[in-house]
Amino acid sequence: MHDAVTLADAPLVPPQAQAPTQAQPPAPAAQPAPVPPAAPVPAPTPAPAPPNPFAPPSPTFVPPPTAPGAHAAPAAAPGAPWPPPPGFAGGPYAPLPYGRPATNGLAVAALTVGCVGLVAAPIPLVFWIGGILALVAVGLGIGALVRAGNGAPRKGMAVAGTCLGLLALAGSVGGFFLTKQVVEEVTHRADQRMDREYEDLEDAEGGYPSRPGQPTHPGTAPRQSSPARPSKPSKPSDVRGVTSAVPFGETVTLDNGIQVTLSKPVKYKPETDYGRRTVKNAVQLSATITNTSSEPHEVIYAVPNVRDDKGMTAALVFDTTMPKLIKGSIMPGASATGVFAWEVPEGTTAVTADLSPGTLMPSAKFAGPIS
Repeated sequence: MHDAVTLADAPLVPPQAQAPTQAQPPAPAAQPAPVPPAAPVPAPTPAPAPPNPFAPPSPTFVPPPTAPGAHAAPAAAPGAPWPPPPGFAGGPYAPLPYGRPATNGLAVAALTVGCVGLVAAPIPLVFWIGGILALVAVGLGIGALVRAGNGAPRKGMAVAGTCLGLLALAGSVGGFFLTKQVVEEVTHRADQRMDREYEDLEDAEGGYPSRPGQPTHPGTAPRQSSPARPSKPSKPSDVRGVTSAVPFGETVTLDNGIQVTLSKPVKYKPETDYGRRTVKNAVQLSATITNTSSEPHEVIYAVPNVRDDKGMTAALVFDTTMPKLIKGSIMPGASATGVFAWEVPEGTTAVTADLSPGTLMPSAKFAGPIS
């Protein structure tokens, strides 16, 4: 059984041509070869729409032309930064910043205002203008620095303006003290000038003193020594109140129609704390000048000279309310009155006084006890 070959296992061997022993049936007609199916015809591609002239430009990147044989730069992925062109080193292009201010005007303003404030700050009497400009410059400089921190230019100018503002602020403080010193110096010099004028008035006996060698009145001899009472032309009779003293309270009329009156001296009572501390024993009197002429009478300073009963010149008292000087122009028919006080020694009971109502005019003389 094992040697038996089945028909299925035997190889197919084409039968050998044998002589026809019998009539064979006619061979079937040859079948035509199968025709392959036709390829599908692709659908026609629609024509592209015409470009819109008002549409924004397409963000497509057009690479630069390359040399023959060189490889083109690879296209960038969507959303990634474009690579550098061939031949240039470095990374991809950084995106451009937007919203950055183009200028920083605060820096320019801070520098300008700071310069002006620095010039005006140390000047006396105008230091306060420099101080105000300094504060403005500091404020502008701080604002400019804030803008520079956000990307604005001119940061160095902003720093310079802020520093100049601070310097001007310090200079205004120095200008304040300098102004104070200048005012004190001017006040001191004015006080010294007034003191010299009062001393000259105290030393004068017949009006304002003249320089040595110059006459004090037409027809008189020149004065060669310290200021003294001007000489008067001799008269045939005695002129009461001019050549001799009259009691306090009376009126002396001079030749030009000017009248002089000195009130009776009384004890002076200071009205301020300063006067009560400095004034020990003083007498007070008032002087009145009346113009009975037809022309205005000019008075520069009219201050009486007072002496105690021993002939010593009394010191004029300077208080906040003393003295009240007579000066200016006295119109015809008008009068001017001044109030004065003098320090006299303790125990003084009587004083003498004289008053010249104008320059180069004779003095009216008075004498009497202290009330």
